[in-house]
Amino acid sequence: MGESSSRQHHHHRYSHHGGRKKSEQPLDGYAARRSQLTVSQYFEAVELSRSHRQSSKNNDRTKSSHHHTKSRQDGASSERDAKASIRITDECFRRCAIIMMISFIAIASMNFIMLPSYMATNSPGENSQNAKSRWTQRKISSVKANVLPVDTGKLFGTKNYNTMRSSTNVRNELNEQMIQQSPRAINLKRKKLLYGTKHVPEMANWPPLSALIGNDGNIRDDVDVSGLLDFAVIGFGKTGTTSILRHLSEMTDSLSKEHCDLVVNNSGQLLKDLYEDHARRVKQATRNGEELEDRLRGLKCPQDISSDKSIFNYAKYFPSTKLIIGIRHPVLWFESLYNFRVTNVPWKEMLPTSELTRGCISGSQGVCAWRANFHDFLSRLGKTPMSSTSETQLLQLGLQPVKSRVGPVFLYEVSQLSESGGDGGVRSAQFRTDLKQFLGLRKEIPPFPIVDTSGRFDFLPVVKHQVDRNKIDICQPKHDIIRKVLMEKAKLASTWIRMYFLQSDEVFVSSREHFELILESWMHDPCSMK
Repeated sequence: MGESSSRQHHHHRYSHHGGRKKSEQPLDGYAARRSQLTVSQYFEAVELSRSHRQSSKNNDRTKSSHHHTKSRQDGASSERDAKASIRITDECFRRCAIIMMISFIAIASMNFIMLPSYMATNSPGENSQNAKSRWTQRKISSVKANVLPVDTGKLFGTKNYNTMRSSTNVRNELNEQMIQQSPRAINLKRKKLLYGTKHVPEMANWPPLSALIGNDGNIRDDVDVSGLLDFAVIGFGKTGTTSILRHLSEMTDSLSKEHCDLVVNNSGQLLKDLYEDHARRVKQATRNGEELEDRLRGLKCPQDISSDKSIFNYAKYFPSTKLIIGIRHPVLWFESLYNFRVTNVPWKEMLPTSELTRGCISGSQGVCAWRANFHDFLSRLGKTPMSSTSETQLLQLGLQPVKSRVGPVFLYEVSQLSESGGDGGVRSAQFRTDLKQFLGLRKEIPPFPIVDTSGRFDFLPVVKHQVDRNKIDICQPKHDIIRKVLMEKAKLASTWIRMYFLQSDEVFVSSREHFELILESWMHDPCSMK
């Protein structure tokens, strides 16, 4: 019994190893040698095994490190290759985009150039022969349409060169200043000007606008439109021209804002503006059930008096238009214009006054001593003989006067607009009466209001502080150079206007004696009177 149980127990002990004794199990190298080694040899073997394992681990780490380093290098290299590929792709895309844009612009330009001729010769449903005949008929009919009616009133009419001024000289003078253009470009200019004017209704005594515009986009030479423009405020800047027009607009049909089309030799655009303004007034009167009052028509452009083309255009198209011109002491005028630019264009830095003693250079913003030659610009109106050496010596710019007539001139000094109290109040009333009679107004002209001279950006404290810092007081010593130049011009202008310009029968002033006293004060520096 005991033996059998012992056997069973022994069998159970080794049954876990598949019936094989533990000593019979395969051993690893160190375990196999352990059973045969002494204690000292065993510990040496263990120590050797540890060092071997440690060296194996170090070798594995080194290999792993080399592997990761190589992987990072490969990754960096592939990243550089990817970036280079992206750069090449972007460069190709930009070049392709530029090429496509240039091609698009070229195609659009060719279409724009060829479109008018295509439309003129290739209308739908027409062959080239029919298109040619159709445009021939249109050309003939347009010539017939441009013949003005006989009963167009006093505003319009064909020019009689026997009784009216001869426009040959004026035409030659203007043609010398015009750039030669191709017939197609000229015809396109006329079409562009007349485009969009269908809303302008037919008005009594007003022929169609197309009957007055030539192929070059300007007013035709064989029509008289002088009755369309009764007066014009043509200069000089900073002499109260805005106050004059704003005051007269209440009793006249004046164009709002400035219209300087004659400065750029665009008389057709000015005529179009006059037509559209009159059409608007007719439409408004019809809507209100009122009869449109026949009032004077006028405009304002302070650049006209100093423009090469404007005076010749007035002589050619509007020889009877009355011209209103304001003047001012050149020293005070320069200070006002300089500060006006500083106030209304604060983001641009003005040049020092010492650099503005001659022409208007780049950066001057139109402020320079050249523009203070008031008498030179007035001499172009042809109101003085210009035959004596004593007169021509007073003129500095050598400008040639128009060879044909321009309208009468009403000349005023800016101080006449603001005179009040005592004799000044009487003279102010007389000034308004004289201006009324000159223009032929039926209503009395009320006193001129005080003009607000604040800048557009004065509501911004930072900007206003900068503007006040940049404004000039021309009486300060640092402006002595420009003031000396302006005083020379003031003396010449004062002498020429009093001795020659005021002697013309077509030049009118208010309170002649007082006006001459004002001009005599130009002989003195206003800073010395402070």
